[in-house]
Amino acid sequence: MRFTFGVALAAAAMAVGAGTVQAQNAKSKVIDTESLVIKPIEATTNFAGKTLNFVSRVTSETIDNNALIRTVNNLFGNTKKNAPTQGGLSPLPDPSTYPSTYYKSPIQPAMPKYQTLPNRR
Repeated sequence: MRFTFGVALAAAAMAVGAGTVQAQNAKSKVIDTESLVIKPIEATTNFAGKTLNFVSRVTSETIDNNALIRTVNNLFGNTKKNAPTQGGLSPLPDPSTYPSTYYKSPIQPAMPKYQTLPNRR
């Protein structure tokens, strides 16, 4: 009971202490978004690109030349295997023996006799 009375007393004190609040005269201003955008400079972007390229090249060479990593890759890495082939004749028939490959389409488009070009002015 004391706790709720204390909370109610604190809320009443805050309400009395706050008083009335006046609204400020706010004016609407248009924000110029062009001035907030920093245009990239070509030299800066070239420098960043070359730096990233150099760092990645040095890092990859260091990793490739590390003996421990090469050993782990040799032990646990997958080696490429050639696809298995089987000698002899195929049990499937030759595709040229199917008559459907020789059927002509009944749809024969005709070449246009003339062509209209749009007017360019």
